[in-house]
Amino acid sequence: LDKYQYLKKIKLQNFRSYREIEINFSDKHVVLVGPNGSGKTNLLEAISLLLPGRGIRSAKKDLLPLRNPFSQSISNEWAAHFSLQIENRLKEISIGIKPNDNNNRQSRIYKVDGIVVKGKEISEFLSINWLTPSMQNIIIGEENLRRKFFDRMICSLDPLHKSRINKLEKLGKERFKLIENQIRDETWFSVLEKEIAELSIAIIVARQNFTVKLDQLMSNPNNSFFPPVRILWTGMVEDLLVDMPALDVEENFANYLKIKRKEGIYSLFGPSNSILKIWFTKSGLTSEFCSTGQQKSILVSIILAFSKLLSKLNNYHSFLLLDEVASHLDEKHFRALFEESLNVSSQIWMTGTNEAAFKKLESSSKLQYFVINDSNITQLVDM
Repeated sequence: LDKYQYLKKIKLQNFRSYREIEINFSDKHVVLVGPNGSGKTNLLEAISLLLPGRGIRSAKKDLLPLRNPFSQSISNEWAAHFSLQIENRLKEISIGIKPNDNNNRQSRIYKVDGIVVKGKEISEFLSINWLTPSMQNIIIGEENLRRKFFDRMICSLDPLHKSRINKLEKLGKERFKLIENQIRDETWFSVLEKEIAELSIAIIVARQNFTVKLDQLMSNPNNSFFPPVRILWTGMVEDLLVDMPALDVEENFANYLKIKRKEGIYSLFGPSNSILKIWFTKSGLTSEFCSTGQQKSILVSIILAFSKLLSKLNNYHSFLLLDEVASHLDEKHFRALFEESLNVSSQIWMTGTNEAAFKKLESSSKLQYFVINDSNITQLVDM
């Protein structure tokens, strides 16, 4: 692995609650302390947007620019600049949006050392993982949340996964439009459904391959606070893939779509119907029957395993963003999470409403503290 990398400087302009701020950091892990609504999560969100996607809040791009609280006017552009120290090298990374000729906001622009790059190029030397209280819904909420969560993790390792998902969605809409308009061109449908089948199998196989790697790590945890957890995708296509080569499954699935279409059933099935089964190895209890504490433990286990997997597959550790986790987990589990994360993370960023929980950490000497009030940041040398 490369030596420890860390964010040395962050500068935000017109981002969320920050009109303009610049702050320097040492190579220690970061604690942001302040009341709710002070701007702590906004700072973590800016970091999470270094990579493609909607970031830690899954926010739409219209919500990112600075909004005037009195007039409700929104800034036309925002920017975030980061100085990333990697060994003895310093990379300057910029992200943001600026209005185009029609004064409409564009997609995010990425620059590395002043040169415009594609977002996926940044993932060649940087990865980010995070845990927030709202992510508990991934375990207790609808299946769609789990699918999106796992797809996001896969996309951070394989940007083409997102392209396949987007294309599948586009083809699904095209197929439905043909049906709606009562188009009878069977050749057109055949080509569409064949491509839909190919994309569906590719997405499901990517999920399975990723989940096998994650499952190996989760089934053999290093820390007793996080018991062994197993994960497995189930569904019609997944069942077929157990006994049949992927090419044969593609053919069968395309034929299945045709048969269902003839029957007047137009759903796509496949990736949008896959179910993730999660259970504790020792008790055999699946996640929906677990206690709230056990469900939190499952989520933390997934996050830890993903950090380990990122380190294993890359030549660098990932950044870890922990938003209000000290209030989300009990003291023992929070301490266990932090200590485990030290081994598989580069710089860890944590937020909280007071510093007490962080001072109790065994490695508290490795922390630097910053107080945030109304999006004003002050470094405290000694807490």
